[in-house]
Amino acid sequence: MRRLWRLLKSLTRLHWRILPPPHKPVLLYFVTGADVIAPYFSPDEFQVLDLREHEVNLWVAMRCLLGRDLSAQNYALTYIKIVEPKLVITFIDNFPAFFHVKNHFSDVTTVLIQNGVRVDPRDLFETNADASGLHKNFVDKMFVFGSAIGATYGKYTEGEIVPIGSFKNNLVPITKPKTRTVAYISTYRSGLPRTTVIPDSLPGFPIQYGEIIDRREQTIIFLANFCQNNNLSLVIIGKDEDFEGEKSYYAKLLKNCSWTIAQRQTTTINYTVVDESEIVVFTSSTLGYESLARGKKTAAFLIDAEIIDSPSIRFGWPVPLSDEGKFWTNRLDKNRFEEILNYLLAASNDDWEKVRSETVREIINYDPGNSQFVAMVKSLRADWYR
Repeated sequence: MRRLWRLLKSLTRLHWRILPPPHKPVLLYFVTGADVIAPYFSPDEFQVLDLREHEVNLWVAMRCLLGRDLSAQNYALTYIKIVEPKLVITFIDNFPAFFHVKNHFSDVTTVLIQNGVRVDPRDLFETNADASGLHKNFVDKMFVFGSAIGATYGKYTEGEIVPIGSFKNNLVPITKPKTRTVAYISTYRSGLPRTTVIPDSLPGFPIQYGEIIDRREQTIIFLANFCQNNNLSLVIIGKDEDFEGEKSYYAKLLKNCSWTIAQRQTTTINYTVVDESEIVVFTSSTLGYESLARGKKTAAFLIDAEIIDSPSIRFGWPVPLSDEGKFWTNRLDKNRFEEILNYLLAASNDDWEKVRSETVREIINYDPGNSQFVAMVKSLRADWYR
């Protein structure tokens, strides 16, 4: 009875569409990223295939039912067959079924856009490592953060690798910073019990999320005191949807320190806060790497790597960097934190740019306005309307 109630409750929340989806040349596979990709196309060109169970097209669902296959993969393939798009794009770059779309629609151009820092092997690559034959992984173009992660994608998925950086990051023009401000990128997550075991833990050596939280709390407390002792303003870049809960969490943790918090309200607001700060600090965040791509003086304290035995947790993966560098460390070491922050405060812009560019050139790029993506769309559009 409880399962039936949950099913009925879920069905009432769905948005049902009765008419078949229209023919349009561009289809976004999953709604994720619709807000940033839609502006590149006209409404007559673009539509979304929603596979997150928010919307169901009854016409497509009935076709699947008649074929006795109501799987998400078959729903997507049926949807594509009806729409007859020229271009299918996804921001969900770790969904195995997308890597097989090309096997079913050879005339469709498929495009993958990396949506965040990936962790090997659990996050993506182990799932697709054995693909072969009919289920061969192929994507026409993969717009990825950098050449190093692109090479890793290329081990498991055929297609053209385009190191473009972060698509969202590239959308926001770089602005000049305010001085004497340090931004800390929050990793707060509401509703996650401290007893949760980290998936990357080694068998027989479980690491609970509480251990990770404790170490990150030591880091932000150190940073707040460092800022206070050096006449620096501290701003926390909010992450969680529960802003009041996140704000309350830091208020208890940093009750004896001065700080502010920036609420994440839009897709691009975090980049504005990053630009306005003199130094950015992160412990585990795509935004930290995006900050480096923007040229910001950035301190990478990848302290999880000290207790989680996974190479991809270390700074710069898959580039094989040492555990210590001028602006990064993989250890919880407050002396190293201070050394790194003092270096960033003292370094000239020219010195910083030399160190930064040499370090991140294979990790993450910055392509203002996503010029390479725009060029691809322009070329494809010319063929569509011949």
